[in-house]
Amino acid sequence: MKPGLTGADAARDPNAVFEQGRLLALPTETVYGLAAPIDRPDLIERIFALKGRPPDNPLIVHVATLAQARQCVRDWPELAHRLAQRYWPGPLTLVLPRSARISDRITAGRDTVAVRMPDHPVALAVLRSLDVPLVAPSANLFTRLSPTTADDVRAVFRPEDVAVIDGGPCRVGIESTILQMDSSDRTVTWLRPGLISRPQVEALLPPGWRIRAPVTTPSGGPGRLAPGQMKEHYRPNRPLAVWLYADESERDRRLAGLGEDSVLVELPMDAVRAARVLYRKLRTAEQGRAERIVLMLPAAVLTRSEWEGVLNRLRKAAAGWLAPGEQEPPR
Repeated sequence: MKPGLTGADAARDPNAVFEQGRLLALPTETVYGLAAPIDRPDLIERIFALKGRPPDNPLIVHVATLAQARQCVRDWPELAHRLAQRYWPGPLTLVLPRSARISDRITAGRDTVAVRMPDHPVALAVLRSLDVPLVAPSANLFTRLSPTTADDVRAVFRPEDVAVIDGGPCRVGIESTILQMDSSDRTVTWLRPGLISRPQVEALLPPGWRIRAPVTTPSGGPGRLAPGQMKEHYRPNRPLAVWLYADESERDRRLAGLGEDSVLVELPMDAVRAARVLYRKLRTAEQGRAERIVLMLPAAVLTRSEWEGVLNRLRKAAAGWLAPGEQEPPR
């Protein structure tokens, strides 16, 4: 296979891509991933190098079957089985004690591995055609907007480095929910919110299990047990400000004060639709001539569990937030 051939060729024969020393841009339901086999340390190093990803940031292993997932871990508690039965394939990542087949490089030296089964026909077909699972972090430059179309990936990586499979726009649009499970104390640590919400997970907890917040390091930040835990992440190439409003009259006042140096972004009020278009809208906004991006949201979404994933991405992406009733300071 040569770089000039189509993504369809890569989908039919992904091993040919890897044999050339190239990575695969794989469509999933969440975002496009930059994929390499778990038994190719040279290609895993290429992922870190091309993305500019720090070495202490672990990778998610993508599997085609439950049997494959269980080969990647040492412990598979009842709760893991319940969640996988309910949400796999789907936007849920489980962090569990790793097996011997998972390298230190994949886990950033930790004793746990993050595993998920993507819900995309192309991703599953590619995974089923291979003998081993794939690591597949988002196919973007580190901390930048995640890609939700094949063109997003092509705009960043050269064809001689990455073979892009075009699977259409991503249906979910933000990264997966990540949960770490510990059978010893029957806890689920909520590492990253996504489309699957806390109430949905709580409904499946066996008796005696509980959800807890991430453990913090002495510096006050979460230990990087899984991807997506940087304080600043998912950022457009222009400063992003999030302005909250209490009601329509405050929204109108905020709109009236929007300067010509700003481009406005607003999201659908349905959280699923908002997640689907979030990165696309921010990517469109960053391509204009405005100096900054202003995203406006009703403050009411802050109390809705289904919005937790979108709000998490905005808190990491935004340079500043304006609460209802607050005035923007002079710039």
